Amino acid sequence: MLLDQSIVDEIKSRWESYGGDRLKPRDLTATKTSVKPIDAIDAFWRKRAIAPSADGREFRSITPAAPVPMESTSLPADIRAERVLGTSDLLEVVFLEAALSVARTVARIRVGTAIGSLLGWGTGFLVSPRLLLTNWHVLKTEDVARTSTAEFGYETRLGDLAARNGAIFKLRPDLFFLSDRALDFALVAIEDSGNGGENLSGFGFNALIDDDETLIIKGQFANIIQHPSGQPKQLAFRQNEVIEKPESFLHYRTDTAPGSSGAPVFNDQWQVVALHRAGVWATNDAGQILAMDNTVWNEAMGEERIKWISNEGVRVPSLLRLWRSKVGSVRDNSYLEEIFSPKTSSVTEEMIANPSRHSSSDLNGKPRETVIAPAGGVTSSASDGVATWTIPLKVSIALGDLPAPLVSGAGVGSSSTGVLNVIDSATGAEPKATPAPDMETTLRRAREILGKGRDDILRIRAGWEFDENGVTDRRALVVVVKRKRSLADLARAGVTELPSNFEGYPVEVMGPSVQDMLRLAVGPSRAESLMPASVSPEEITYKPPVGLSLEEVRDTMRVVAHVSPDAGWPILKAFIGDARETLVGAMYEFTAPYIRDALVAAAKKNGFKKLTLVLDSNRGSVKNDPNVPDSEAMIRAMEPILRKKLDTAWVKLGSVNGWVNHDYHIKVLVRDAEAFWLSSGNWKESGQPEADPAGDDELLKRLLLKNNREWHAVIEHGGLATAYQTAILGDYKANLNTRPQEPELPELFFVGPTAPLRSEAAPVYRHFVPFDERREFVVRPLLTPDNYVDTVIDLVKSGQNSILIQNQSLAMPPAQADGRYRVLWETILKKQRNCDVRLIFRVQDRDPTGGREMFEALKDYGFDPKRIKKQTGCHTKGMIVDGRHVLLGSHNLTNMGATTNRDASLLFDDVQLATYFGEIFEHDWENLAQTVTAQAWRGSELMLGDGSQPEGAELFDWKAWFEAQ
Repeated sequence: MLLDQSIVDEIKSRWESYGGDRLKPRDLTATKTSVKPIDAIDAFWRKRAIAPSADGREFRSITPAAPVPMESTSLPADIRAERVLGTSDLLEVVFLEAALSVARTVARIRVGTAIGSLLGWGTGFLVSPRLLLTNWHVLKTEDVARTSTAEFGYETRLGDLAARNGAIFKLRPDLFFLSDRALDFALVAIEDSGNGGENLSGFGFNALIDDDETLIIKGQFANIIQHPSGQPKQLAFRQNEVIEKPESFLHYRTDTAPGSSGAPVFNDQWQVVALHRAGVWATNDAGQILAMDNTVWNEAMGEERIKWISNEGVRVPSLLRLWRSKVGSVRDNSYLEEIFSPKTSSVTEEMIANPSRHSSSDLNGKPRETVIAPAGGVTSSASDGVATWTIPLKVSIALGDLPAPLVSGAGVGSSSTGVLNVIDSATGAEPKATPAPDMETTLRRAREILGKGRDDILRIRAGWEFDENGVTDRRALVVVVKRKRSLADLARAGVTELPSNFEGYPVEVMGPSVQDMLRLAVGPSRAESLMPASVSPEEITYKPPVGLSLEEVRDTMRVVAHVSPDAGWPILKAFIGDARETLVGAMYEFTAPYIRDALVAAAKKNGFKKLTLVLDSNRGSVKNDPNVPDSEAMIRAMEPILRKKLDTAWVKLGSVNGWVNHDYHIKVLVRDAEAFWLSSGNWKESGQPEADPAGDDELLKRLLLKNNREWHAVIEHGGLATAYQTAILGDYKANLNTRPQEPELPELFFVGPTAPLRSEAAPVYRHFVPFDERREFVVRPLLTPDNYVDTVIDLVKSGQNSILIQNQSLAMPPAQADGRYRVLWETILKKQRNCDVRLIFRVQDRDPTGGREMFEALKDYGFDPKRIKKQTGCHTKGMIVDGRHVLLGSHNLTNMGATTNRDASLLFDDVQLATYFGEIFEHDWENLAQTVTAQAWRGSELMLGDGSQPEGAELFDWKAWFEAQ
């Protein structure tokens, strides 16, 4: 959540008072500063339970109960100070084991409004068995705390690296609440049981130590466990040097984003030394806050985009001092007294006493036990996940780990209507319907029970039930398995079939997504390095070229707008053929030999000087179909013919030193610096079929059902042509030394559905002739990473009547999305209230599980599924607002497409042009796009290759899949 300006001003004033703004990172071993007397160092070691080795090269944890002989007292004072001050980055494994133990005490705080909607996120941690500590600016009042929750264990899961849902506890300010604006803390009671029955005591707490002298000292490193921006739990250590200890506070430097508000700050012995609160943000000469890329920050970017230069925490002894003074005046002083004299051991004390109980996989410290009490003559017992009733017939039912107590004397049945039937075994009364548990509780239980003993289940998540009319408002459990198997195959493998219903929710089994297949084939770490990553603009090396102008243009120009498959290739072919001296192009994927031949023919003409092509360096699948060469094969064929007339560059990709993030996704060709072709489509047969269907209805129908829908424009205007040429040549000069990369991707095959999707009505296909006018137009050139996302946010905000979006990909903001991308989708969602907001997207034809997740994410986000349709072959990236503004180009609506890939689009303010594309949208909505029904997810399968192509299977196109991410 956004900090109060007054808090930041206060911290900045304190920071500047001791010259913090002039400090540079210090190397204490070089400066020989802050060296303590040897006896003080020895005392520090003993108190902190560490001891040096004989040679002083490392130190080890010791048990603090008994004195440890100090064998290194003869070491030089500066070497000994280096060990104490923690300037070495060498740490033992026990350091991380301890981190995992104390991390259990840290929770993500969901801050709610009076009506329960999300206000923001914070971090908090347990400082007693019943109290949670966070910032005042997170929980300013009891009313805010009353509508907020704490979630423990919200972390990234090993294996699939997905976020694991945690245990959610309600806050109880009615029992205890103490806060202070000056020290920026809020101390609040917390419910002892979570929504899923979890016991708060299982997460432990941090004992607070009143030691202001040696708990942490300048030059040491602070460690922070946090939920920045509400993301899964993260750990920051060895990059937070303590630079000063102004009264009541602690200042520490960081090179990364600050810990979220309310996070605990630890020393290297994992004792809490401070409550993180806020930082000093960077400003320009005008006093404006700077973003991480040194541009002026605005609220739409999100707080995580602020450039921070120092952080501040409230020192623990200062908090303890104030709390002691309040013991006699608070509502129930037993809560405060428990901080000073806890009746149970803290997590660090318990870790030392019982180290085996605190493995990373044991969130609650011990297995949950279920006890079933006997009633009358009915006896019962439970162990190892098997519940037994003697009535007097003895019946044993294996249920896995029983997640909650069962009512004695009752049997449990299931119902497909979303309720549980509880049957009184004593009276035989009619079943009594009770509501099914909430989805979060059911998910936890399903993962415990359904997943136990099965290594083929990849994940279980909350989804929606689909029928033949579309998605319903009924929740479903979606179980993703490594491979869907028949009942016979399951029986042969000795695997029990998954139930069709679990606790009132239908169970739907899906095969693996493409991302799942990649992880299974190459392992999670390698898969993550191959898949698109959420990175910020400052993490790539892109720099705009000198002289690039992306200002709006109002001028006379010729605009030839057209679409594929109706008129794409005929117009592109003529455009290339009219080149006199130069062609400068940028392209993601280039595989069509007839486009290659057209470029060669143009470049071979007398007087032609240079063909410059800048291409995505990722060539695609290892097993590329030899009949469909990749971009490098196209260039290899052209080089001996054109020789010095051809210049080529391959753009370096990646979140580490990449020119752009994951894709050089642009599709632009500039002719003679006077005109340019800009498109949503690649130079490949699917987007530019070598055909002209004008006057041939059967050919048009065949192309519409087989090939992509693409939007294109040819613009004859020297200024705009120069802008795009400047951008492309800038990319060319920055990537002269890059070579095409061959990603190590597995061979993957796809088997499609056996039956075609049902049509909703008899389609009427229309051929759209090109829009061709020469007059005054108003248009703005758009590029990523330059100006796309901010401009499109303003475009959506301007919408009053209608927003029509037709895009290959509609990806909801991921956890680490750019704040601006999050604002874009939030703005689109708000417009749904009073505008005709409709979306057409492409369910990934060869990734049904991934496509389903994308569609369900739209519904989860709040979009009306009745206003969303899928279109096979939808590859355009367009938007029409109020029948006046039209956006077309190569930008996918994904986090990377909007922020850190290389893409190009045009935004026109023109009613006639918007009407042209609006008619195409409505045609596709009625005739090509379909409601997403259960049929969309049936009858298709992905399978890894084993050296031969399975019968009836198609080779999976990795390049096309990556393009949509």
